[in-house]
Amino acid sequence: MPFNFEKAFGADYRFILDCLFSKQSHIAVTGASGWLGRAALELFSALYGDEFNGRVSAYGSREQQIILDDGRTVSVRPLTEIIHRHTQHDIYLFHFAFLTKDKVGGYTDDEYIRLNNDIRSLVMQVLKQSQVKAVLLSSSGAVYDYLNDSNRDKSANLYGRLKYEDELLIEEICNKYDIKLLIPRIFNLSGPYINKLSAYALSSIITNVVAGENVVIRANKFVFRSYIYILDLLLLCIRMMFSERFEKIVRFDTVGDETVEVGELAVKVCKLLDVADLTIERPNIIGDEADSYLGNEQPIKEIIKGFEFPVTGLDRQILETAEYIRNLSKCSG
Repeated sequence: MPFNFEKAFGADYRFILDCLFSKQSHIAVTGASGWLGRAALELFSALYGDEFNGRVSAYGSREQQIILDDGRTVSVRPLTEIIHRHTQHDIYLFHFAFLTKDKVGGYTDDEYIRLNNDIRSLVMQVLKQSQVKAVLLSSSGAVYDYLNDSNRDKSANLYGRLKYEDELLIEEICNKYDIKLLIPRIFNLSGPYINKLSAYALSSIITNVVAGENVVIRANKFVFRSYIYILDLLLLCIRMMFSERFEKIVRFDTVGDETVEVGELAVKVCKLLDVADLTIERPNIIGDEADSYLGNEQPIKEIIKGFEFPVTGLDRQILETAEYIRNLSKCSG
């Protein structure tokens, strides 16, 4: 997929490239087989080209190979190997490794906590013993479920608690070792490499439409979401890594340029994908209660405005997500 790095990085373009192509610089991506990890690998593959293999290391729960959209094969190492490498590099760490919320029910609470703590311990060792310059730590809007003791989703409370603990402990080390830390609390993403298609409203709707099936919305209350394109988020964070406008520790919620109710989202998807013969099935709305999984829009909108960053609108996000899901269906079919 095409990337316009010059447009995304704006006035910082040359400086960022000089830093990333420095002889000492190296990118480490954890959680490489997940949605964020694969998107990051695709982005750096486009950025580095033939230098990719020497510039980027990928880590996951096990050894495997990933084939990117551009045809590049990426070797993924077990995460445990990260502490034995990179001692001679300036590391930019893109840390996405985590057992996500959907995994909560597959383990006892104690086991789920232990496995995520093991991941955190490995990363904390890297921060202590390697020359890490900056970290992108993906957090979650579920942090607020924990902090506010929300009953929106029971599994979100435990997931949010561990994400919040990650934030605090990694922040403490980054402060101690003078490492820049970016913490986007992610609410709703769109775009390529989306996985667990049935778990998200946008991908679930698109999957139905691509398959020529009626859209079924089960919620009997209003559901509001705001989407940011995954590649916009990654490019924005890379730009923030090298900008002197920000403090060493930056937290912000992800918010798109518009908020949409899922019924309206389904209508928009059907229109953009040019299907007229499908229906949208939904029970009657009961009461005034709404499910609004939305972050604080002010910080990210100030960042975007300050950079004059070219964000991807919702229509284009839907089309790009649909293209990926359509291609995924062809490959599996």
